[in-house]
Amino acid sequence: MVKIGIIGTGGMGRYHANILKKMEDVKIVSACDIDENSLNNFKNDFGVEEIYKDFKEMLKKSEMDAVICATPTHLHYKIVIEAAKAKKHIFCEKPIAINLREAEKMIQECDRNNVIFQIGYVRRFDEEWLKFKELMEKRIIGRPVIWHQIWGGYGPSSEWYYDIKKGMGPFVDGAVHSYDFAIYTFGKVKKVKSSLTKFKKFTSPDTGVVCVEFESGDILVLCWSWGLPKNTSSQYLHQAIGPEGVLVFGGYQDEKNRSFVVKKETGEEKIGPIPLNSLFLGFEKQIKHFIDCIKNNKKPVVSGIDGYESLKIGLLAIKEWL
Repeated sequence: MVKIGIIGTGGMGRYHANILKKMEDVKIVSACDIDENSLNNFKNDFGVEEIYKDFKEMLKKSEMDAVICATPTHLHYKIVIEAAKAKKHIFCEKPIAINLREAEKMIQECDRNNVIFQIGYVRRFDEEWLKFKELMEKRIIGRPVIWHQIWGGYGPSSEWYYDIKKGMGPFVDGAVHSYDFAIYTFGKVKKVKSSLTKFKKFTSPDTGVVCVEFESGDILVLCWSWGLPKNTSSQYLHQAIGPEGVLVFGGYQDEKNRSFVVKKETGEEKIGPIPLNSLFLGFEKQIKHFIDCIKNNKKPVVSGIDGYESLKIGLLAIKEWL
């Protein structure tokens, strides 16, 4: 039986708990949050026996094998350091930390105490994005490619996401998924450029463009906004263009599945099908992977180093704006 403690009983903490409660040989034995109402609701909804408002007390008293850190980003550092010292395996939501110094120390402490340290990059377990990586490796539209991700909306409702000292906005908090997967697909980063601004009153940029160039010649271009008014969103574009054609994410979709559409001089081709809920299935796969690593003493496919490298891109992206 793998015993889990969850630190942070808000949205992501509850999301992971819903997955864990369906798994055999896994039990959520304790939970921690400074919000008493959230903590009590979590206790009632998931039948957790032990609840704490202080994570250090939880680490000291609760008999558990691992923790899931699902708090705002600026709180990750202290939690991971203390959990590693307590010899608890750690699943930490992304981004790993708010600066590289903290990220490096977190990695070192986990290594020093021989504990598993997995970062919550769910796209590494998303069938659609994994198929994209496979198609890039097969050079289905040639190489190098430009990977476009264009979208805008209101963004998260909690203000900490937009605080430069807590969440750092979409080009760190959200885009690290894309940075990580682009590194996973294309390799080493050569250059990061950005042009950012803000529409909302908060302290981090919420709108703009980030361009990441890789040594392979491939380029990731994100044009994002979390700064639009409520109930509004821009058109969504997700595609890659290459010397031999275009690959469109979800270019074809029916009630259950979607497919890539590849456009070449010779015509169009559908590649799939991929379940519409591939991302949600990815959340299940990443937690199952974490539990498997604990049971079988395996290294996770997404490590603290991966968290460090993707954070580095996000910090470079907002550096010129600061």
